[in-house]
Amino acid sequence: GWPEKTQDLDTYYPTTTLVTGFDIIFFWVARMTMMAGHFTGKMPFQTVYIHGLVRDENNKKMSKSANNGIDPLLLIDKYGTDALRYTLVKEVVGAGQDIRLEYDRKKDESVSV
Repeated sequence: GWPEKTQDLDTYYPTTTLVTGFDIIFFWVARMTMMAGHFTGKMPFQTVYIHGLVRDENNKKMSKSANNGIDPLLLIDKYGTDALRYTLVKEVVGAGQDIRLEYDRKKDESVSV
């Protein structure tokens, strides 16, 4: 790997797609692009797919540092795997839009989880 020229570096760099949230475009994606171009002469990826963020019941971004994430195993135990899959797919139909996910939902026929 970096900075030595290895088989792994040749095999996996550059990649085709980077999947990321819009919140780190400047802090990570732009810097990664500039540094990679400078040090390797190659862009690190061809395409950037920007997705929305997962937010909690208070509309705060879910993150490890905020300690407001939900263990998916708890959701699976409560609602089942298929219900969780369906809800996540249904919620992300509008690419780039944030979704709100909470463990305890009010009774709402339009929401699967």
